[in-house]
Amino acid sequence: MTAAPAFPPLVEAYLADLEHALAASEPRERAETLAAVREHAAESLALHGSDDAGARRVLDELGPVDAIAAASTPAAPAVPAAPAPPAATPAADVWLVVLAVVSLALFVVPLVAAAAVIWAAVRLRGGVGHRRMQQVALAVGAVSFVGAAALYVSHVLAG
Repeated sequence: MTAAPAFPPLVEAYLADLEHALAASEPRERAETLAAVREHAAESLALHGSDDAGARRVLDELGPVDAIAAASTPAAPAVPAAPAPPAATPAADVWLVVLAVVSLALFVVPLVAAAAVIWAAVRLRGGVGHRRMQQVALAVGAVSFVGAAALYVSHVLAG
């Protein structure tokens, strides 16, 4: 059984930094990378000497810790990330609210209100766009539709 070679303090610090930088990598790749770097350091130190000058030469050959860590494959996240909220309000949702408001202004056109309600419901169920604007359009369209239907019924009953 061979013992791990003793490295100069500079190389030990470099290896500790590398191990810390590889913390987010897959465990197998982290172990393989650390083993390869240790092996290279041991061979290079044997060739150049284990004094400070030799240690600095080894570190120059290896390059920055961040470069080695960046080349490593990151470990799979334990929990999938939540979808990001939409950055801007899609134009379709703006027109949806406009349609709902127009249907409210034109209380006597239940077809426009019904279109706004259906369009808002479809977009809400589809999970696309700006949810809050779709909910507003759904509420305004529903109020407009109910108002238009009530007007229609009162006109038929009166007439």
